[in-house]
Amino acid sequence: MQLRAAVVITLASVVLIASACNDDGRTLRPATPDQVGSVSTLAPVTEPTSFDDGIDDGFPAGSEGSTTTSGDPTDAQELVLTSSFDEGGPIDPKFTCQGDNVSPTLSWSTPPDATVEIAITMVDLDNTNFVHWAIAGIDPLSVALGEGAVPEFAMQGINGTGQPGYTGPCPPAGETHSYRFTVHFLDQQTELGDGTPGADLIASIEGSTFASASTTGTYSQS
Repeated sequence: MQLRAAVVITLASVVLIASACNDDGRTLRPATPDQVGSVSTLAPVTEPTSFDDGIDDGFPAGSEGSTTTSGDPTDAQELVLTSSFDEGGPIDPKFTCQGDNVSPTLSWSTPPDATVEIAITMVDLDNTNFVHWAIAGIDPLSVALGEGAVPEFAMQGINGTGQPGYTGPCPPAGETHSYRFTVHFLDQQTELGDGTPGADLIASIEGSTFASASTTGTYSQS
């Protein structure tokens, strides 16, 4: 009798242990009537901090690539230079060696915020060795330069005729040349003085230019 009781107790223990093993926290329990879906009794899965997929993407494992931009994109603006002649059109003889030989009126966009100084150059695209005009030291807030005007404190280089300041289009007879006027926005002051050789002043201007705008006109000498 005692042996039979012991066997019964032993069998009951085995059943209890087996039942416990079937619900050890590693399986999904059936949803109760008040649940929308199943509830997992598994511990939350922690996402890995890094993943090596075997592909060299140029970044260390576990990091993400980034793009670095310089400057605020909202500061970008289209700069424009205009004059009395149409873009690519003929220049009025008044502004040439056959007329009054004075510089034309020029107007340009509001200078970028970083502008320290403004300069203007004029180049014969068909004879780049001849200096027509190089003027620097213009107020950084200026948006125009009047006909024949030379602002106070501005400095002008020596042109191709050996004189300071502007000299207009004067191509050989029967030839048509193109002339490009450029307004330069400089990020530092020009240290050269008035009467500097034109080529040297142009080199200094171009070395400090961080933004610019141009317009081109043509002239044919009869």
